[in-house]
Amino acid sequence: MDEDAVKHLWTLWRLNKALIGGLKDALIALEKIDKLSPERRQDVIDSLRKLISQNEKLSPNPPTKNRSSASDSSGARR
Repeated sequence: MDEDAVKHLWTLWRLNKALIGGLKDALIALEKIDKLSPERRQDVIDSLRKLISQNEKLSPNPPTKNRSSASDSSGARR
């Protein structure tokens, strides 16, 4: 695997980890909604919005297939 591919995979892994962290925070907030102060609730909302915004900036468009190295449905290289 070339260096660019490894960097891309690490970026995706870190992004996924951050998004899962945001989902966990949202779940905790929903479970304890009646115990959260309005300020803490707003902090959680702002954090989730920031994660969403960062993701949208990194992935504004879906990836396109590179015909020369695309895999068919069996996983075999063309």
